[in-house]
Amino acid sequence: MTKQDRQKLSILVVLLGVLGVTIVLGYRMNQPPTTSAVRPDEPKTSDNPPAQNDARIRLDLVEKQDDKNAIGKKNVFQYRQIEAPPAPSRPPLVVPQATQTSTPPPVVTRPPGPPAPPPIQLKYQGFAAVNTGGALTAFISDESRHYNVKVGEFLLGRYRIANITEKAVEVEDLEFNRRQVLPLVK
Repeated sequence: MTKQDRQKLSILVVLLGVLGVTIVLGYRMNQPPTTSAVRPDEPKTSDNPPAQNDARIRLDLVEKQDDKNAIGKKNVFQYRQIEAPPAPSRPPLVVPQATQTSTPPPVVTRPPGPPAPPPIQLKYQGFAAVNTGGALTAFISDESRHYNVKVGEFLLGRYRIANITEKAVEVEDLEFNRRQVLPLVK
């Protein structure tokens, strides 16, 4: 037997050993596990029954089918809100006719309107003049990043740069449909 034949024989023996181990492990994995009967524990009753204010899952509300038109319109990230009862209708305001005694007319108060939108949290840090056409590039920053923008560009998917001057940048908030002028920070 030559040296090359012995080498081929040793490789054959090693491959047969690996094949044998693979077959044994595969056979063991495919066997169903042995089971034994285990008795379940007796349910324990507590000395203190749950109070009425304990949190419980109300299956009647979970399983309740809403009307068919509400499909896809529900915010799954909000807890179910109970609808507010309709506001009572107010009687019409009656202003008495002026008499000989002069009394001041009653003061009519109006309910407050919607809250004002929050201010734009951007700062105008500076500008640079571009050689082509004299267009200005504004350097704007928020709390975490700096941005280089030109007129007409959109920033953060919410703001549009309307105008850039050496002293201020006019930014349009597309979410609240309003404009705000950001002065140059010194």
